[in-house]
Amino acid sequence: MAPQMSFIGLGQMGMAISENIFHDGKIQKPLVLYNRTTAKAHEHSERLGGCEVADSIAAAVAPADIVWLCLQDRDAVEEVFAEILLTPIKGKLFVDSSTISPEATNSIAERAFREGGEFVALPVMGAPPLAVKRSLICIASGKPESVDRIRPFLEGVICRHVIDLSGEAPGTAELLKLMGNFLIMATIETVAEVNVFAEKCKIGTANMNKLLSAMFPEPPHALYNRQMLTGEYCSGNAIVGASKALQLASEVMGLANECGASVKIYETAVENLKAAEAHAGPDVDITGIYGAVRLQSGLPFENRLKESQ
Repeated sequence: MAPQMSFIGLGQMGMAISENIFHDGKIQKPLVLYNRTTAKAHEHSERLGGCEVADSIAAAVAPADIVWLCLQDRDAVEEVFAEILLTPIKGKLFVDSSTISPEATNSIAERAFREGGEFVALPVMGAPPLAVKRSLICIASGKPESVDRIRPFLEGVICRHVIDLSGEAPGTAELLKLMGNFLIMATIETVAEVNVFAEKCKIGTANMNKLLSAMFPEPPHALYNRQMLTGEYCSGNAIVGASKALQLASEVMGLANECGASVKIYETAVENLKAAEAHAGPDVDITGIYGAVRLQSGLPFENRLKESQ
């Protein structure tokens, strides 16, 4: 029989994931929704149809076989699980797509296990627009039988690829997500620097775009390059805001310092993102790194050039 599912956390990512599960995941309807801002849950429910809005975390958890969470940060996850663990959870599976530290994830999972629940960490790689297109990369870790319970909702439903770490501690998925963030920041820094270099040496960003498009036609390079060349990074429509990105960056830097890893390109990217935030505010896009590199090279922060130029 199809499982009953509840979804907690309806930010941009949570809305996209829950919508795809609602339409293409084989679940028992209604999908139960909970969000701290109740009006957002009601709006999402009305748009989807066939949903039910819970007025409390306990009300969301009670009917569910699977409780899927996608929350802003560690504080939010800790707060929600403090309430969840006040309710009977034996046999219930909790899937957490929030991005928090590996240590916090393992601690929360252990508390769920002690109460008879199951837990899978499922952080995702990709921005909300990719979530809408089911093009995320999911990283799954936890007990193999628990990961197996959510496989029908992953590839082709909410993501294009699953990195399967079943059998590993839940926090392992979050650790790999931190490595993924390293790759994202390093890629943005690289694309930013090469575009500025191209502009300064007079080959131009249009010609550089031809080379980048030939060498790296798919995301993430293509996505970040477009954000930079179209000026979207400073348009106010952030894919990922600098403030949120820097919170995750602090986790990566803390891990690097703890294990003694040299991460020079990441450090440079973080400093440039801080400079972008100082210049344009906390909601500037993560690719605002490009603006910071432009300033360092004697160019204005804003770039309103179009790719066709």
